[in-house]
Amino acid sequence: MSTNAEDQFFQAAKQLVPVLSNAKHKGQAGRIGIVGGSLEYSGAPFFAGMSALRTGADLVHIFCCKEASIPIKSFSPELIVHPVLDDNNALSQIEPWLERLHVILIGPGLGRDQKVLNTVGKLIEVCRGVSKPLVIDADGLFLVGQNTQLIKNYPSVVLTPNSMEFTRLVKAFLNKTVEPEKVVDGKLLKELAQTIGEKVVILHKGSTDVIGDGRAVSTNISCSEAGSFRRCGGQGDLLSGALSTFTCWSQGHEPSEPTPQMLACYAASRLVRECNSAAFKIGGRGMLASDMLHQVAPTFAKLYET
Repeated sequence: MSTNAEDQFFQAAKQLVPVLSNAKHKGQAGRIGIVGGSLEYSGAPFFAGMSALRTGADLVHIFCCKEASIPIKSFSPELIVHPVLDDNNALSQIEPWLERLHVILIGPGLGRDQKVLNTVGKLIEVCRGVSKPLVIDADGLFLVGQNTQLIKNYPSVVLTPNSMEFTRLVKAFLNKTVEPEKVVDGKLLKELAQTIGEKVVILHKGSTDVIGDGRAVSTNISCSEAGSFRRCGGQGDLLSGALSTFTCWSQGHEPSEPTPQMLACYAASRLVRECNSAAFKIGGRGMLASDMLHQVAPTFAKLYET
Protein backbone atom coordinates (compact mmCIF):
# COMPACT_ATOMS: atom_id res chain seq x y z
CA MET A 1 0.00 0.00 0.00
CA SER A 2 1.44 3.38 -0.98
CA THR A 3 1.92 6.14 1.59
CA ASN A 4 0.52 9.67 1.54
CA ALA A 5 3.91 10.95 0.39
CA GLU A 6 3.93 8.38 -2.41
CA ASP A 7 0.47 9.48 -3.49
CA GLN A 8 1.92 12.97 -3.94
CA PHE A 9 4.78 11.56 -6.03
CA PHE A 10 2.23 9.61 -8.06
CA GLN A 11 0.15 12.69 -8.83
CA ALA A 12 3.28 14.59 -9.84
CA ALA A 13 4.47 11.67 -12.00
CA LYS A 14 1.17 11.67 -13.90
CA GLN A 15 2.09 15.12 -15.20
CA LEU A 16 4.97 13.58 -17.17
CA VAL A 17 2.60 11.68 -19.47
CA PRO A 18 2.15 13.55 -22.77
CA VAL A 19 -1.33 14.18 -24.11
CA LEU A 20 -2.26 12.18 -27.20
CA SER A 21 -2.96 14.54 -30.09
CA ASN A 22 -3.56 14.47 -33.85
CA ALA A 23 -1.03 17.29 -34.11
CA LYS A 24 1.85 14.98 -33.18
CA HIS A 25 3.73 12.72 -35.56
CA LYS A 26 5.19 9.25 -35.07
CA GLY A 27 8.23 9.40 -32.87
CA GLN A 28 7.36 12.42 -30.74
CA ALA A 29 6.14 10.24 -27.87
CA GLY A 30 9.50 8.53 -27.66
CA ARG A 31 12.19 6.86 -29.72
CA ILE A 32 14.12 4.46 -27.52
CA GLY A 33 17.40 2.69 -28.30
CA ILE A 34 18.22 -0.57 -26.50
CA VAL A 35 21.78 -1.89 -26.47
CA GLY A 36 21.72 -5.58 -25.59
CA GLY A 37 20.86 -9.04 -26.77
CA SER A 38 23.40 -11.86 -27.03
CA LEU A 39 23.62 -15.57 -27.82
CA GLU A 40 22.31 -16.57 -24.40
CA TYR A 41 19.92 -13.68 -23.79
CA SER A 42 17.42 -12.69 -26.46
CA GLY A 43 14.37 -12.38 -24.20
CA ALA A 44 15.64 -9.48 -22.10
CA PRO A 45 15.81 -6.85 -24.89
CA PHE A 46 12.45 -8.10 -26.18
CA PHE A 47 10.78 -7.57 -22.79
CA ALA A 48 12.44 -4.17 -22.35
CA GLY A 49 11.50 -3.04 -25.83
CA MET A 50 7.90 -4.19 -25.67
CA SER A 51 7.49 -2.67 -22.22
CA ALA A 52 8.72 0.66 -23.58
CA LEU A 53 6.20 0.44 -26.42
CA ARG A 54 3.32 -0.70 -24.21
CA THR A 55 4.08 2.18 -21.85
CA GLY A 56 3.69 4.56 -24.75
CA ALA A 57 6.92 5.03 -26.70
CA ASP A 58 6.42 5.21 -30.46
CA LEU A 59 9.53 3.40 -31.70
CA VAL A 60 12.13 1.05 -30.25
CA HIS A 61 15.44 0.18 -31.90
CA ILE A 62 17.43 -2.78 -30.55
CA PHE A 63 21.17 -2.98 -31.23
CA CYS A 64 22.09 -6.60 -30.56
CA CYS A 65 24.54 -9.35 -31.44
CA LYS A 66 23.80 -11.33 -34.59
CA GLU A 67 22.82 -14.50 -32.72
CA ALA A 68 20.02 -12.65 -30.92
CA SER A 69 18.56 -10.82 -33.89
CA ILE A 70 16.40 -13.53 -35.47
CA PRO A 71 14.81 -14.59 -32.16
CA ILE A 72 14.04 -10.97 -31.28
CA LYS A 73 12.56 -10.31 -34.73
CA SER A 74 10.52 -13.47 -34.38
CA PHE A 75 9.20 -12.44 -30.98
CA SER A 76 7.70 -9.20 -32.32
CA PRO A 77 7.51 -7.28 -35.61
CA GLU A 78 7.10 -4.03 -33.65
CA LEU A 79 10.78 -3.93 -32.71
CA ILE A 80 13.40 -2.52 -35.11
CA VAL A 81 16.41 -4.82 -34.82
CA HIS A 82 20.01 -3.99 -35.77
CA PRO A 83 22.26 -7.11 -35.56
CA VAL A 84 25.52 -5.16 -35.34
CA LEU A 85 26.70 -5.17 -31.72
CA ASP A 86 29.40 -7.80 -32.20
CA ASP A 87 30.67 -6.42 -35.53
CA ASN A 88 34.19 -5.00 -35.68
CA ASN A 89 32.72 -1.67 -36.80
CA ALA A 90 29.69 -1.76 -34.48
CA LEU A 91 30.26 1.72 -33.09
CA SER A 92 30.30 3.37 -36.51
CA GLN A 93 27.04 1.60 -37.37
CA ILE A 94 25.26 2.60 -34.15
CA GLU A 95 26.52 6.17 -33.79
CA PRO A 96 24.48 7.66 -36.70
CA TRP A 97 21.26 6.53 -34.99
CA LEU A 98 21.94 8.39 -31.75
CA GLU A 99 20.62 11.75 -32.91
CA ARG A 100 17.26 10.14 -33.72
CA LEU A 101 16.84 8.50 -30.31
CA HIS A 102 15.66 10.21 -27.14
CA VAL A 103 16.99 7.71 -24.58
CA ILE A 104 19.48 4.84 -24.73
CA LEU A 105 18.92 1.81 -22.50
CA ILE A 106 22.09 -0.21 -21.98
CA GLY A 107 22.19 -3.70 -20.52
CA PRO A 108 19.22 -6.02 -21.17
CA GLY A 109 20.70 -9.30 -22.37
CA LEU A 110 24.05 -7.62 -23.03
CA GLY A 111 26.19 -10.49 -21.76
CA ARG A 112 29.84 -10.20 -20.79
CA ASP A 113 31.73 -10.81 -24.01
CA GLN A 114 34.74 -8.52 -23.70
CA LYS A 115 34.67 -7.37 -27.31
CA VAL A 116 31.05 -6.30 -26.97
CA LEU A 117 31.67 -4.64 -23.61
CA ASN A 118 34.55 -2.65 -25.10
CA THR A 119 32.24 -1.45 -27.88
CA VAL A 120 29.53 -0.44 -25.42
CA GLY A 121 32.07 1.41 -23.29
CA LYS A 122 33.06 3.46 -26.33
CA LEU A 123 29.39 4.01 -27.13
CA ILE A 124 28.82 5.46 -23.65
CA GLU A 125 31.68 7.89 -24.28
CA VAL A 126 30.04 8.97 -27.55
CA CYS A 127 26.70 9.37 -25.76
CA ARG A 128 28.39 11.57 -23.16
CA GLY A 129 29.66 13.83 -25.92
CA VAL A 130 26.11 14.54 -27.10
CA SER A 131 24.55 14.47 -23.59
CA LYS A 132 22.31 11.54 -24.50
CA PRO A 133 20.20 10.36 -21.54
CA LEU A 134 21.04 6.81 -20.46
CA VAL A 135 19.29 4.11 -18.47
CA ILE A 136 21.70 1.36 -17.38
CA ASP A 137 20.64 -2.06 -16.11
CA ALA A 138 21.86 -5.66 -15.81
CA ASP A 139 25.25 -6.28 -17.47
CA GLY A 140 25.43 -2.58 -18.28
CA LEU A 141 25.91 -2.14 -14.53
CA PHE A 142 28.65 -4.78 -14.61
CA LEU A 143 30.39 -2.75 -17.32
CA VAL A 144 30.35 0.54 -15.42
CA GLY A 145 31.51 -1.28 -12.31
CA GLN A 146 34.54 -2.46 -14.29
CA ASN A 147 35.24 1.06 -15.59
CA THR A 148 33.84 3.64 -13.18
CA GLN A 149 34.99 6.60 -15.25
CA LEU A 150 32.43 5.78 -17.94
CA ILE A 151 29.61 7.42 -15.98
CA LYS A 152 31.43 9.68 -13.52
CA ASN A 153 29.70 13.08 -13.79
CA TYR A 154 27.64 11.87 -16.75
CA PRO A 155 25.07 14.56 -17.69
CA SER A 156 21.94 12.34 -17.39
CA VAL A 157 21.99 8.70 -16.31
CA VAL A 158 19.69 6.38 -14.36
CA LEU A 159 21.05 3.19 -12.79
CA THR A 160 18.63 0.39 -11.85
CA PRO A 161 20.50 -2.10 -9.65
CA ASN A 162 18.97 -4.91 -7.66
CA SER A 163 20.42 -5.56 -4.21
CA MET A 164 23.35 -7.67 -5.45
CA GLU A 165 24.19 -5.29 -8.29
CA PHE A 166 24.07 -2.42 -5.81
CA THR A 167 26.68 -4.05 -3.56
CA ARG A 168 28.99 -4.41 -6.56
CA LEU A 169 28.57 -0.75 -7.45
CA VAL A 170 29.31 0.23 -3.85
CA LYS A 171 32.50 -1.84 -3.99
CA ALA A 172 33.52 -0.37 -7.34
CA PHE A 173 32.83 3.30 -6.59
CA LEU A 174 33.19 3.53 -2.79
CA ASN A 175 35.52 0.58 -2.11
CA LYS A 176 33.14 -0.63 0.60
CA THR A 177 31.93 -4.18 1.16
CA VAL A 178 28.26 -4.40 2.13
CA GLU A 179 25.68 -7.17 2.24
CA PRO A 180 22.61 -7.15 -0.04
CA GLU A 181 19.53 -5.68 1.63
CA LYS A 182 15.87 -5.98 0.63
CA VAL A 183 15.46 -2.29 1.45
CA VAL A 184 18.62 -0.33 0.77
CA ASP A 185 20.31 1.97 3.28
CA GLY A 186 19.18 5.36 2.01
CA LYS A 187 22.33 7.12 3.21
CA LEU A 188 24.52 4.64 1.36
CA LEU A 189 22.48 5.06 -1.82
CA LYS A 190 22.90 8.81 -1.50
CA GLU A 191 26.65 8.50 -0.94
CA LEU A 192 26.99 6.32 -4.03
CA ALA A 193 24.96 8.70 -6.18
CA GLN A 194 26.96 11.73 -5.04
CA THR A 195 30.22 9.93 -5.73
CA ILE A 196 29.15 9.16 -9.29
CA GLY A 197 27.82 12.63 -10.03
CA GLU A 198 25.14 15.25 -9.47
CA LYS A 199 23.05 14.17 -12.48
CA VAL A 200 22.94 10.46 -11.64
CA VAL A 201 19.72 8.87 -10.39
CA ILE A 202 19.73 5.44 -8.75
CA LEU A 203 16.62 3.27 -8.58
CA HIS A 204 17.40 0.46 -6.14
CA LYS A 205 15.04 -2.46 -6.73
CA GLY A 206 13.90 -4.29 -3.61
CA SER A 207 10.88 -5.05 -1.45
CA THR A 208 10.55 -1.27 -1.50
CA ASP A 209 12.11 0.52 -4.46
CA VAL A 210 14.26 3.45 -3.31
CA ILE A 211 15.16 6.34 -5.62
CA GLY A 212 17.85 8.94 -4.99
CA ASP A 213 20.13 11.27 -6.92
CA GLY A 214 23.53 12.88 -6.61
CA ARG A 215 22.52 16.42 -5.72
CA ALA A 216 23.90 17.76 -2.47
CA VAL A 217 20.48 18.82 -1.20
CA SER A 218 17.76 16.32 -2.10
CA THR A 219 15.69 13.62 -0.44
CA ASN A 220 15.28 10.00 -1.48
CA ILE A 221 11.81 8.84 -2.46
CA SER A 222 10.41 5.32 -2.49
CA CYS A 223 7.73 3.14 -4.05
CA SER A 224 6.25 0.55 -1.71
CA GLU A 225 3.15 -0.30 -3.76
CA ALA A 226 2.50 -4.01 -3.31
CA GLY A 227 3.28 -6.32 -6.20
CA SER A 228 3.30 -10.04 -5.45
CA PHE A 229 5.57 -12.67 -3.94
CA ARG A 230 6.30 -14.14 -7.37
CA ARG A 231 9.77 -13.50 -8.81
CA CYS A 232 10.59 -14.51 -12.37
CA GLY A 233 13.11 -13.60 -15.02
CA GLY A 234 12.32 -10.55 -17.12
CA GLN A 235 10.66 -8.33 -14.52
CA GLY A 236 13.68 -6.04 -14.34
CA ASP A 237 13.65 -5.74 -18.12
CA LEU A 238 10.01 -4.66 -18.04
CA LEU A 239 10.98 -1.98 -15.52
CA SER A 240 13.95 -0.68 -17.50
CA GLY A 241 11.86 -0.50 -20.67
CA ALA A 242 9.04 1.41 -18.99
CA LEU A 243 11.59 3.66 -17.29
CA SER A 244 13.18 4.49 -20.64
CA THR A 245 9.84 5.79 -21.89
CA PHE A 246 9.13 7.80 -18.74
CA THR A 247 12.69 9.17 -18.85
CA CYS A 248 12.03 10.36 -22.38
CA TRP A 249 8.84 12.07 -21.25
CA SER A 250 10.62 13.72 -18.30
CA GLN A 251 12.89 15.71 -20.60
CA GLY A 252 12.04 19.38 -20.93
CA HIS A 253 9.91 19.55 -17.79
CA GLU A 254 10.49 22.39 -15.37
CA PRO A 255 12.76 21.64 -12.39
CA SER A 256 10.84 20.29 -9.44
CA GLU A 257 11.32 18.45 -6.18
CA PRO A 258 11.51 15.51 -6.65
CA THR A 259 13.10 16.06 -10.05
CA PRO A 260 11.32 14.93 -13.23
CA GLN A 261 13.96 12.19 -13.57
CA MET A 262 13.19 10.84 -10.09
CA LEU A 263 9.47 11.02 -10.81
CA ALA A 264 10.07 9.01 -13.99
CA CYS A 265 11.64 6.31 -11.81
CA TYR A 266 8.68 6.39 -9.45
CA ALA A 267 6.20 6.20 -12.33
CA ALA A 268 7.90 3.16 -13.86
CA SER A 269 8.28 1.42 -10.51
CA ARG A 270 4.61 1.96 -9.67
CA LEU A 271 3.50 0.74 -13.10
CA VAL A 272 5.52 -2.49 -13.03
CA ARG A 273 4.59 -3.30 -9.44
CA GLU A 274 0.90 -3.00 -10.27
CA CYS A 275 1.41 -5.08 -13.43
CA ASN A 276 2.99 -7.73 -11.22
CA SER A 277 -0.01 -7.68 -8.91
CA ALA A 278 -2.52 -7.87 -11.77
CA ALA A 279 -0.70 -10.72 -13.52
CA PHE A 280 -0.29 -12.68 -10.28
CA LYS A 281 -4.04 -12.61 -9.71
CA ILE A 282 -4.40 -14.52 -12.98
CA GLY A 283 -1.31 -16.73 -13.11
CA GLY A 284 -0.37 -17.16 -9.47
CA ARG A 285 2.77 -19.20 -8.90
CA GLY A 286 3.05 -19.83 -12.64
CA MET A 287 3.08 -16.14 -13.58
CA LEU A 288 5.75 -15.16 -16.13
CA ALA A 289 7.16 -11.87 -17.38
CA SER A 290 5.12 -12.37 -20.56
CA ASP A 291 1.98 -12.37 -18.41
CA MET A 292 3.06 -9.08 -16.87
CA LEU A 293 3.72 -7.63 -20.33
CA HIS A 294 0.07 -8.18 -21.23
CA GLN A 295 -0.89 -6.08 -18.19
CA VAL A 296 1.26 -3.03 -19.03
CA ALA A 297 -1.21 -1.24 -21.31
CA PRO A 298 -4.36 -1.76 -19.18
CA THR A 299 -2.48 -0.97 -15.97
CA PHE A 300 -1.02 2.18 -17.52
CA ALA A 301 -4.50 3.26 -18.58
CA LYS A 302 -5.84 2.68 -15.06
CA LEU A 303 -3.01 4.61 -13.40
CA TYR A 304 -2.13 7.42 -15.77
CA GLU A 305 -5.17 8.05 -17.96
CA THR A 306 -7.89 8.42 -15.33
